[in-house]
Amino acid sequence: MDFLLKAVETLPIKEPMWWGTLGTVRPFPNFDPERDAQEIHAALDKKDVNTLVRILTNRNNAQRQGIAQNLSQALKKVLSGVLEDLLLGLMMTPVQFDAHRLRQAMEGMGTDEETLLEILCTRSAQQLRDITIAYKQEFGRYLENDLISETSKDFTTLLLAILKKEQENMPGVIEFQLIERDTKFAPFRTPLCTSPNGYRSQ
Repeated sequence: MDFLLKAVETLPIKEPMWWGTLGTVRPFPNFDPERDAQEIHAALDKKDVNTLVRILTNRNNAQRQGIAQNLSQALKKVLSGVLEDLLLGLMMTPVQFDAHRLRQAMEGMGTDEETLLEILCTRSAQQLRDITIAYKQEFGRYLENDLISETSKDFTTLLLAILKKEQENMPGVIEFQLIERDTKFAPFRTPLCTSPNGYRSQ
């Protein structure tokens, strides 16, 4: 995500932003969702990217959700590229954002193993359950099946060990026999091999 933040920092924006420390966006004082929505819609009509960035990056996630209704499709019509990805990401809840990052990490010819590990290893049991539900709602797919079909065997075993341990909410107890059974008999599994650079190939 660093390249997204750098892309926004290079924009010619005069107003200071609440970037704060990594992972912290402070609530905007005197927040008025109706006023923000009006300004955003006016900016969309004028294709005023600077105003969009100024508002959306100065609101925390809870505040952005208050103005998010019907905005995602409108943003797609005005924005493109890295900036589109960033601002659409800001309109998601954290759980939805993680679900989208996991899906993106498994799309295409290679698997982004670092992103998979980053998310699965740093989320709480409840967060992982919520992400699994959001993944199904957003894409109509099961996260576990995609992990099995899009990663190689040893790495699949590791990821499912993390996921299953958290889902059972029993720290330190990992059912490796169940994991081995799932990876062996999952209907969507395809033969994969891992290249020296860490990416999968078929």
